[in-house]
Formats: sequence, structure tokens, C-alpha cells
Amino acid sequence: MTQTVAKVYAEALFSLAQEEKKEKEIFTELKQIAEIMKQYPDFMLLLDVPTLSIAERIAILRKIIGNGTGITENFLCLLVEKHRFNKILEIFEVFRGFYYEHCNAIEVFVTTAVPLPRKQKLMLMSKLMNKFNKLVVLREIIDKSLIGGMIIQYGDTKMDNSIRNRMQQFKEST
Repeated sequence: MTQTVAKVYAEALFSLAQEEKKEKEIFTELKQIAEIMKQYPDFMLLLDVPTLSIAERIAILRKIIGNGTGITENFLCLLVEKHRFNKILEIFEVFRGFYYEHCNAIEVFVTTAVPLPRKQKLMLMSKLMNKFNKLVVLREIIDKSLIGGMIIQYGDTKMDNSIRNRMQQFKEST
């Protein structure tokens, strides 16, 4: 079974992060870079322009992320050199999985029609923490088309208890 490019790079980076005891620091830095890339996707394209030399691309990268000497910066420069910077979002997703596993945490996505009230969010997190016996990182997604109810998704499991889904099931059964 072949590993994806993103998994190979994420494993190598996480292994180095563990050796240096900088898992949280590197996770935080990668998360910031991923957010920048999501906000400015053209930046990834700029770092892959064939008319620019590797040195020019790295100079552009350093102007954006700063000119430190950390593991994350060196890793990002390596991605530019190997023409793999376009995989940074995938690499971050895999790295995040390793990081959460290391921290005994699980990421749970909750999709609702409206934002959950604080009390309901805390109750849901408490139930999920008891169920998984792990720290729960709750990610809220708002989708007004659900009408009501919620969809809870973690790993490969999806529990759809939305009104939209119930209406669809009712429609299919009649």
C-alpha cells in the first residue's frame, strides 16, 4: 500500500517535532500557515511558478512567514525546493491527526442550522468526552439548509439527525 505524499511528509515532520519536543509549537505554526493558504490560495500558485528560481520562491515564502530558523520554516522551504508546497493543506490535515492522537484528542465536526448555545455546546462536548474518553476538539459548521437538528461527524463516522435528513428519509419511504 503506497502512502500519500502528504502522509510521508507529515510523518517525517511529526517525528522531528517529537524528537525536539515541539509538537504543539509546530502544530500551531502549521495551522497558521494553512489558514493563510486557505485565505490566499494564489500564494500557493506563486510558489510553484516555473519562471521563478527556487531561491526566489523561498525568498517570497520567507517574506510571508518571517525569517526565523525554526523547524517549520525549514520544512516549508523543503516543500518549496521539492515542488511540494501545493500539498501543504493536505500535510497539515495529516499532521493534525497525528497531533490530536498524540494529545489523546479527537476532532468532532458538528453541523447545525444555527450556532449552538454555549450550554448545549458544553453538554455535547461532555457527552462526547465521556463516549470517547478523550479530549474533544469541537468544530462547528453552520448549514442553514439543515432546518434543525444536527450532524455529528468524527473520523469515518457520520450521524445525521437533521430535519433535512429526516424529511428526505420520509420522502423516500412514501
